[in-house]
Amino acid sequence: MTFKEKYGISPLIVFTTVLGVFMAVLDSEVVNVAIPKMTSVFATTQDIISWVVTIYLLATGTLTPASGFIGERYGYKKVFLLALSVFTIGSVLCGASWSVGSLIFFRVIQAMGGAMLIPISMAIMFSLSKPEKRGVIMGFWGIAIIFAPALGPTVGGYLVEYMTWRLIFFINLPVGIIGLILTKVFMPEFPGKKTVKFDIPGLATSSTGFFCLLYALSDAPSSGWMSLKIISFLTASVILLSLFVVLELTATNPMLDLRLFKNRIFAVSTVAIGLMSMAMLGILFILPVFLQNGLGLSPVQAGLLTMPGALVTGILMPIGGALFDKIGARPVVAFGMTMMLFCSVLLININLEWTFVSIMLVYMFRSVGMGLSNMPIVTAGMNAVPRPLISQATALQSTIRNVAGSLGTAILSTVMQTHANFTFNSYVQNISVHSLLLVSSYGLKPTVFGPTNHTDMPRIFSMLKQLAFTSGTQYAMKITVIITALALMMVLAIGKKQKHVDIGEMRPVIIE
Repeated sequence: MTFKEKYGISPLIVFTTVLGVFMAVLDSEVVNVAIPKMTSVFATTQDIISWVVTIYLLATGTLTPASGFIGERYGYKKVFLLALSVFTIGSVLCGASWSVGSLIFFRVIQAMGGAMLIPISMAIMFSLSKPEKRGVIMGFWGIAIIFAPALGPTVGGYLVEYMTWRLIFFINLPVGIIGLILTKVFMPEFPGKKTVKFDIPGLATSSTGFFCLLYALSDAPSSGWMSLKIISFLTASVILLSLFVVLELTATNPMLDLRLFKNRIFAVSTVAIGLMSMAMLGILFILPVFLQNGLGLSPVQAGLLTMPGALVTGILMPIGGALFDKIGARPVVAFGMTMMLFCSVLLININLEWTFVSIMLVYMFRSVGMGLSNMPIVTAGMNAVPRPLISQATALQSTIRNVAGSLGTAILSTVMQTHANFTFNSYVQNISVHSLLLVSSYGLKPTVFGPTNHTDMPRIFSMLKQLAFTSGTQYAMKITVIITALALMMVLAIGKKQKHVDIGEMRPVIIE
């Protein structure tokens, strides 16, 4: 029995869609490592260069909700080809950029393609695969979603440190060309719904609402949650997105069908995905910061530490999908989430005394849980959706994943910084002659009057900052434990193995 006969989809189509998604997700992560180098090359400030990352996040989050409607209107294959072409062209332009302004502009073009690649590729995989084998197929697809973010720091660090930062963009050109050729030749055509009118009010309110929300979340850790700018953007996002919800629930042909949340399994699955995205992306933000600022590792070393975990996740994605096909979502996900929760509890005690190997092992076992649980949750929710609504469901899940990831990163970043500052101020306020007599454990030589060497006090304050930074990291890890525990409770509500829904199947048109 061939791969296509067993799973209902050609292995070349699986490879092509996974490759496109992997490229888009990886590129969004490797750019973070290149920010210091870009700042130096373009002789700009941190505030300006940060827009290279921020603008991609905003553009992607703004356009993702419309991707499902566009896929239905014009057909998955055409939209996937367009998205891959735009992303590849945008990548080449980013690599050739001559100023920070041109780089930021070209990142918008790149994001226009990247925003549609993930939900459209997911819809393609679901539409072509056999319902009873979707777990395995989505496991292959999930490799790109989970493996790429973990691999990004290693790849980006190597290219920036040993070659040139422009390669993080130029490397997409050959990959994109290969993907375009394979898609054009091997992917079947999908009929579009030409009679469906575009939901202009939905697009206007969703794009502006998600732009305001994502900008506020990305800027809140630096500007402060109570600053006038952040409060204004959050207020605008609440008003616009509330209007968007009302419009979509009353529209005949909504851009994003929010009525899908009436399906209990899909709703529970989507919320669990959002919580897992918060925990996953939050850890991917906290851990590299601790490794580099706390332990003094280079970006490449920090990437190498997370590499085994990324490999384990990639290997276990299809295995988790196969287990889902056999026994359902709840037992597989419950086991995986329990492993994630246990390892997250261990990370609460992370400190400067932990070795490279100990951190790597804990992160790797946490990745085992991530690899087993992520795709079964996604597939359980999508299996409960009628096939004609698959594109709407993938766009909705992708939107929730983007917003939740940004929210998790913003919350954990704020918690880490705020608690570290509070702890340091607390340490400083409690410094006394008596407490300074105890610093001999750090190798200083105090007298009865405290340290007398003028270099001792800076060393003491440096140590206190390190202790406060560690305390802030540990406190942020506690938040990830709470988020992971909430995700585990949501997963238990999915229920036993459910049957897939195949009402009103939408089949591709095979063109010889």
